[in-house]
Amino acid sequence: MTLGDNMEIKRFSLGLLRSNCYVLSNHGHAIIIDPGYESNEVVEYIESENLIVDLIYITHGHHDHVGGVRQMKNHFDVLVMAPIKDIEFMGDFPLNRFGYPIPVDIWVGEGYQFQAIDHTFLVYDAPGHSEGGTLLYVDHVLFTGDTLFYQSIGRTDIPRANSEILYKTIKHIYQTFPKETVIYPGHGRHSTIGHEQKFNPFVKL
Repeated sequence: MTLGDNMEIKRFSLGLLRSNCYVLSNHGHAIIIDPGYESNEVVEYIESENLIVDLIYITHGHHDHVGGVRQMKNHFDVLVMAPIKDIEFMGDFPLNRFGYPIPVDIWVGEGYQFQAIDHTFLVYDAPGHSEGGTLLYVDHVLFTGDTLFYQSIGRTDIPRANSEILYKTIKHIYQTFPKETVIYPGHGRHSTIGHEQKFNPFVKL
């Protein structure tokens, strides 16, 4: 999908859990969001488009969203950003499933901003599915990780999840972003804030 100012969004559905990895590109540069599994397909796409990868962003620390980070970081030699409140899933802690720390260079949280691919990106905290879940906003588009999906919401039957907090987070999302904001979730198809306000059976405005 191509957005205003020629920013391209390419989605890859990866691994057993079909988690979404996004490659955003503009003017020959790109960022990778949530490389959850190692993927030669993603690498080949970036190289075939002659893109220079500026950074990797992780919306939250669950294994199906960080499993390909080491591969992408080593291949493209880029910085990795991730939410500090999910460090238990990525650092040297029991909740890390990989046996090695995820190679994060910059830990971020609410209000963090960065420039990439000629756009300004803004980080919002979105706890509930995990303590450190984040949203990434750019140019009327919101990457929601596993917080909000098309007519669904994130699981809360897993460690460090909390259903009451997740409901509050999603209601805050509904009240913060315009209805026309397009959401790109961690699994499944894209949607809009307005659609979810009206049709999401789990949390309504």
